[in-house]
Amino acid sequence: MKVGIIAPIKFLEYCVTDIQYCLPSLLIKSKEYRDFYLGKKEEGNFLVMDCRQVGWKRVPEDFSIVEEALSMLKPSIIIAPSYMFNAEASNEVYGKFVEKFDSWSKRIIRCLEGASESDIKVNKSERIAVPSHMYRYLSKFPETNPIIYIDNHLNLEELEGREGILVTSLPIRLGLKGRLLVDYKPTPESLTLYETGNKYPEIVERNVLDTIEFYEE
Repeated sequence: MKVGIIAPIKFLEYCVTDIQYCLPSLLIKSKEYRDFYLGKKEEGNFLVMDCRQVGWKRVPEDFSIVEEALSMLKPSIIIAPSYMFNAEASNEVYGKFVEKFDSWSKRIIRCLEGASESDIKVNKSERIAVPSHMYRYLSKFPETNPIIYIDNHLNLEELEGREGILVTSLPIRLGLKGRLLVDYKPTPESLTLYETGNKYPEIVERNVLDTIEFYEE
């Protein structure tokens, strides 16, 4: 498993692997954020742009914002917008997104959504992204190449043994609370990505390095 770290704007120095994850609206709003990912693009990193709004709930980003972001940064993979747990609405917005961004079609992947096993329809050769709220259905679909897993919410081990790419905020979320990866209960809240205080830099750094070692060993 290849790993990318999701970090707040002020702590992007923890994104130390060659897998990078970014959100369109932040590329537009924050020069610091934009310059960081433009620099990583120049270094040859693999960039994942996830077309969702900032926030804990997965909601599609406005197409005009995505269009502006794509004019600034050309990602390696684009995760299409989706609606949390709503397969029908997600399929509809995916179709509209692919039509709108036809010139990017080879880089766009679908984000898996659904509220039951019957919603899980995946072709074996299809590239997909799987958000953490869908991990309960992991055994119901084949491992495609590549799969991008979006975050950890239960613990570091929930994706042990699987292949693909994981982008995760868990080491940062725990570290900012002064907690190590083994201290994952209760589950820490989602990042706002605007956090500025870091009282435990050594713990955050250890969490990041331990995450990379766990998955990339």
